[in-house]
Amino acid sequence: MARVEFVDLGQVVEAGLGMTLLEVCDAFGLPMETACGGFAACNSCRVRVIAGALSEVEDVEHPFLDDDGQRLGCQARVVGAVTVRLEPGA
Repeated sequence: MARVEFVDLGQVVEAGLGMTLLEVCDAFGLPMETACGGFAACNSCRVRVIAGALSEVEDVEHPFLDDDGQRLGCQARVVGAVTVRLEPGA
């Protein structure tokens, strides 16, 4: 288990290691948009990593990220304590 904080939502949860951020949001009833259903085909689940780390960036994410501090919630897996902010794309 690891602490996952969503600063913009004011929520802190204990999530299982290996869960994607989208799975974490679904499990705890937190709002994370996903226009493509979690298949890394959009950027509506994009987040900004504020502190901590997530799994390595997947190749499919690169077209949807503007810089190194962003991740797709449907691909980013919890590997330890992390603090993020939802930052959906346009």
